[in-house]
Amino acid sequence: MTEHLFNVKMPRTKEQNKEIREKTKKIILDSALKLFVEKGFQSTSMSDIAKEAGVSKGLAYNYFDSKQHIVEAILKYLMELVYQAYVPVYEEKDPYIKLEKMIDITFDWIRQNFDFWKMLFTFWLQPEIIETSAQFMKDFIKEMFGLIENIFKEIGVKNYVAEARIIGAIFDGVGVDYLLDTENYPLDEVAKLLKARYSKEAINLLKENY
Repeated sequence: MTEHLFNVKMPRTKEQNKEIREKTKKIILDSALKLFVEKGFQSTSMSDIAKEAGVSKGLAYNYFDSKQHIVEAILKYLMELVYQAYVPVYEEKDPYIKLEKMIDITFDWIRQNFDFWKMLFTFWLQPEIIETSAQFMKDFIKEMFGLIENIFKEIGVKNYVAEARIIGAIFDGVGVDYLLDTENYPLDEVAKLLKARYSKEAINLLKENY
């Protein structure tokens, strides 16, 4: 009798069930992203995604009712990852340090997540996905440029909107160039130079010349 009691499995808690669901959801999303990149959106079926994720097709549909729903979930998840990376910028009070942290975080992301960004670019430029990804990117860009604009505004740069667009274009250009020529691109040197050009002293000179 005692042995029987010790063999009884305790039911999972709500927290454990939630953790399992989140892990399964992430596995499905990671598997879908991998297949969308390798095979293309059109050539990837829900059965393919379920097989890659190691779950049943029915379970996959229990989480996502269509491939389009998966695409939206992937984009939302990716944007949340990026937002989380910039939390230190939002939390910083000094606008000059905010700008320095934004440069550091952006370059760290470019360096540390090369495979991720390469996969992402391949993913969201597919014809069947681009319309959905464009809307997500529009919201993301609006949020990021709003953050940069506020930094320059807090510093006192008169034309803070244009200045935010300039540094945003630099970030984009560096990211693309690094993807195209990773082995030869002087990422650390570019980051150091950019931080010097947007140092407190350099920005104060910029303010005087406006």
